[in-house]
Amino acid sequence: MNPSPAKYARPVILLHWIMALLIIGLYAIGLSVDSFDKPLRPTIVNFHALFGLLLLLLLGLRVIARRSNASPVFPTSMGPLFQRAATVGHGVLYLLMAATPLAGIPTFLFRGRALNFGLFAIPSPFEANRDLAHQFGEIHELLAHLLIATVVAHVLVALYHQLVLRDGILQRIKP
Repeated sequence: MNPSPAKYARPVILLHWIMALLIIGLYAIGLSVDSFDKPLRPTIVNFHALFGLLLLLLLGLRVIARRSNASPVFPTSMGPLFQRAATVGHGVLYLLMAATPLAGIPTFLFRGRALNFGLFAIPSPFEANRDLAHQFGEIHELLAHLLIATVVAHVLVALYHQLVLRDGILQRIKP
């Protein structure tokens, strides 16, 4: 195996783009859930929760894929400070991709509703507690906003590399 490939491994690239779309979709649904008719909202929230769990699963697979495959080196034009900033930025992304759905789980469970998988449902082990559900919901929402802000910063930096620096860094994650 090449210790410093030009691109990330295919599984890493695939997971990157699937998760990017999933995060954007989850954020959009989270922002718009109140605009749905009231009888439809529990179904929308259930789908939001299911896809949040999918995000956690994909994140686990992505971490395994990243650790199992060599990552491309940074462009030589990036100094050590910018390389460190990129590493920290990716760490923050991974942390928020985990923390946001993890904060959503107790939000859902303290509503006292079952998680419906279609063929079966898993009841909440907790009695409904609106106050706790609300508190965890506030944390979940804050983390979601921080995640999206970090994603936007990630995209802007990638575009800066592509359009201004022209260092080819986007080629590393291009499908």
